[in-house]
Amino acid sequence: MDRKIALDMGREAVSYEDISARLAHKKVSNVAVKRNRNTLIRGLEVVNELVKSGRLKAEGEIEVIRTPERLEAYMAHAKANGEYVVDVETTGLDVYKDILVGLCLFTPGEPGAYVPFNHTDLENKRVAGQMSEAECKAVMIPYLADKNIRVINHNIKFDDKNFIFQWGQRIANVWWDTEIAAWVLNENEKHGLKPLYNKYILNGEGSDEDFGDLFSDIPANYLPIDIFSIYGANDGFKTWALYQFQKEYLREDAGRKDYQRLYWVFRNIEMPLIDVCADMELRGVEIREDYAKELSETFNQEMAEAEAKCDEYVKAFEPYIKDHAGLMRLTKGTCKINYNSPSQMACLFYDIFGLKAVSRKEPRGTGDKIIQQLRRRAKKAGTKKGERFIEFLDNYQRYKECGKLLGTYIDKIPAVKDEKTNAVHTTFNQYGARTGRFSSSDTVTKVNLQNIPSHEKRIRKIFRARDGYKLVGGDFSQIEPRVLAFVSGDEHMMAAYREGKDLYAIMGSKVYGLPYDDCREFYPDGRVNPEGKERRTTMKSVLLGIMYERGAAAIGEQFDKGAQWAQELIDNFYRSFPKVAQLRLKIEKLAEEYGYVTTICGRKRRLPDMQISDHDDYRYQEAHRQSLNSVIQGSSADIMKLAMIAIYNDPRYKALDCHMVITVHDELIMEVPVANIKAGAELLTSTMKRVGHDLISLPMSVDFTVEDYWYQDN
Repeated sequence: MDRKIALDMGREAVSYEDISARLAHKKVSNVAVKRNRNTLIRGLEVVNELVKSGRLKAEGEIEVIRTPERLEAYMAHAKANGEYVVDVETTGLDVYKDILVGLCLFTPGEPGAYVPFNHTDLENKRVAGQMSEAECKAVMIPYLADKNIRVINHNIKFDDKNFIFQWGQRIANVWWDTEIAAWVLNENEKHGLKPLYNKYILNGEGSDEDFGDLFSDIPANYLPIDIFSIYGANDGFKTWALYQFQKEYLREDAGRKDYQRLYWVFRNIEMPLIDVCADMELRGVEIREDYAKELSETFNQEMAEAEAKCDEYVKAFEPYIKDHAGLMRLTKGTCKINYNSPSQMACLFYDIFGLKAVSRKEPRGTGDKIIQQLRRRAKKAGTKKGERFIEFLDNYQRYKECGKLLGTYIDKIPAVKDEKTNAVHTTFNQYGARTGRFSSSDTVTKVNLQNIPSHEKRIRKIFRARDGYKLVGGDFSQIEPRVLAFVSGDEHMMAAYREGKDLYAIMGSKVYGLPYDDCREFYPDGRVNPEGKERRTTMKSVLLGIMYERGAAAIGEQFDKGAQWAQELIDNFYRSFPKVAQLRLKIEKLAEEYGYVTTICGRKRRLPDMQISDHDDYRYQEAHRQSLNSVIQGSSADIMKLAMIAIYNDPRYKALDCHMVITVHDELIMEVPVANIKAGAELLTSTMKRVGHDLISLPMSVDFTVEDYWYQDN
């Protein structure tokens, strides 16, 4: 979200007469108030006992700031220091529905401070001893807007989004996020403020327990100021202490080269990305509600048809179901199987159908992998009975898939649209994967934009561009194979990209010993080449299998072939591209020696289990599978993140009124005004290509689209 829109969305500070309305989504009924009061009383009794026993105490001197004058003096000191911690306290985690309750502050030379301004009693009436939100806002905004003051926080994006949406002012100098820094320093540990403070500041002698856990059912505004101030003031102090600890390792002049490179990743990738993600999340994506309704009707009908076909097949087994006491109890004597019930399906498969187990770990399993194994077994039998059973399995899986798509996406997405923004929102996690790759979560915002299925393109079509805009998408083509070519230094792979040839066809030519054109999907004259397409597809699977450490059995299974067939292909590939084999051995040796691997930018993926001496240990084998892929996937993530930052910082980005709204792995989608489509598309694709080329010295290919809605047929 650009600054203009942010300011437009900024709201006046809430008056206490409005708090009841603002908290309406919390459904604070009389029953809820009574329940909250009882919970609050119990919680306060526990807290008082913890305070008396010394188990709950302030980590340092604390202060409750109750007047604008004292807040001004505090912030003047923060400005003199050049940096401070700020942390918002809210009624919940929903930026678009919850309200600000107070601020936690810390700067050297001052006590840890809590600034309350929206605390109420359980009837939502203002309590004494606090300034108004308007007074607090008037003091804080000039300091938040000051680019010369460094702001530190744990998960600062959440606070920044609240300031932007609630007050219309973003944090001008987002300097240090202790949560992001913790991920960069060690992605394998807990990254909450309390566990990190306990581990690194208290040397494990404290507790991971969150003071807020005692009141998890009660919004912060209902908690007494003096009690809550212990928690609030502590947060600022703990964040500052953690910041001081992390700076010893994340610094440009760190004593070790690997820490210098980690600082580069932190300072040049992860921290600049916070503003990018905050704007993407706040803008959100608009949806086509009428289309979603039509899609719901279509999928419900398809689900009903699949269920009817399953019922028809099962009907022949009804006498056996009637003799099965367990199923009769589960179906309440109706014999109607609930296909969503694992217990009923287990009885149906293994007791009624008499199927033999296909998995030692799950002898009565009914999951997708089990279904695929049952399907292959029936196909191998080659009987009409087996064909009918396969048809049943297909209908059963489609029934389940339709139900999942309806509940997770089609019906859910319109239900979580925010009325204030007329859009659906997500949370982008910069460290969603331990390799550094993005993920998207729906814990609060209810939509996971990285999990929208690509195989059901109709669902992606729910998302639309705003009126007057188009969705302009850029998708890196073969980014991971390009990274592999660069990191391995294989001349043949790099030559394919530099000469604009099809890498998979070149691989097929070498492995199969055939001319290049015989391994392409199309002949030079445009005719389809079925055999070439098959060879190309096979080599693509082999390469992806090598990068993701899929075994020969898994690759062979994909093509209904044996493991030996796939292993021969893999061996031939390594003989044809020896530097890839050398790279794998080199990375594994480094991981065994140091316990980690690194991306091209220096991001670490720690694999301590690679140092286990017993290579038959499952932990070593799992780490082994991750070693090469962590380098490839993590480096690809670095490229995408740097491309996003470069686009965001380009003066044309805001001048053209462009807005990044979605990133999914190697794909980035912007909203661009119709009048600026050509320039916006050029900005997107040229920047992605340039950033990729700068990092791996290979030509990059970016497929781009211009659409009214995601995956539009055009």
